[in-house]
Amino acid sequence: MAKKRKKKKPNNARVIIFTSLAAVIFTVLMGWLLQSCLARTEQERPADAPTEPTEETAARNERDPEDFYMEDGVLHYPGAALGIDVSTHQGLIDWEQVADAGVTFAIIRAGYRGSTKGQLYADELFWDNLNGAKEAGLKVGVYFFSQALTVEEAAEEARFVLELLDGEPLELPVYYDWEQIAGESRIEDPGTLPLTDCCEAFCEAVRLQGYTPGVYFNQDQGYAYLDFVRLQRYELWLAEYGDNPTFRYRYDCLQYTDAGRLPGIETSVDMDLIFP
Repeated sequence: MAKKRKKKKPNNARVIIFTSLAAVIFTVLMGWLLQSCLARTEQERPADAPTEPTEETAARNERDPEDFYMEDGVLHYPGAALGIDVSTHQGLIDWEQVADAGVTFAIIRAGYRGSTKGQLYADELFWDNLNGAKEAGLKVGVYFFSQALTVEEAAEEARFVLELLDGEPLELPVYYDWEQIAGESRIEDPGTLPLTDCCEAFCEAVRLQGYTPGVYFNQDQGYAYLDFVRLQRYELWLAEYGDNPTFRYRYDCLQYTDAGRLPGIETSVDMDLIFP
């Protein structure tokens, strides 16, 4: 009878080495595939695709809310200048009285786009306010109230403001002020509009003519619809009412109330701070 051959016992050391080597090869291949997918995704990503702001890409607001304080109805912050923004809604203004009350700058509405038909209008008191503020020694900037639905309309608004200014020197920015209003409007859902693109179209046209461009926004609008990564190169004007603003990202000017009262102005008025 033939003798049965004894089965060889497996070499445990070889099994361990083979298993480890296979795991290393698998890990390397998966890493390579992942990097390839990421690279392809970035190549396919549109240049103007929205980017969620992060601490690394969008400057953070570093002001301590506790450093703001209210005194005699006026908000203060160390080193900040006090100002107002006005339009025809404030009527005729005694700018000398405004200056005597401690106001050092004014941001004046140049014009607006109608909310229903989309026509462009100059503010009826624009030149009265601009000249009056300058004669009283205030620094002056302007804003345009936008209802643009497209980049083309935002660029049209910039041209409208620039033609109105006709080279008039300004110490402060030309701001793009897009807002959603209550009631009948051409704007149904801001989330469907290219709002950051509109800001850029307006601001770059302003910059080309030698003015400093800026963007006005409120806190909710800033978080929901604007890409602050792409807006970092502009002056940023935040509307957040109250004594202790908490907006996360950088802003250079703060509108802190729409119910200010000042000598020389018969109505309530928006009040602002510009920071050093």
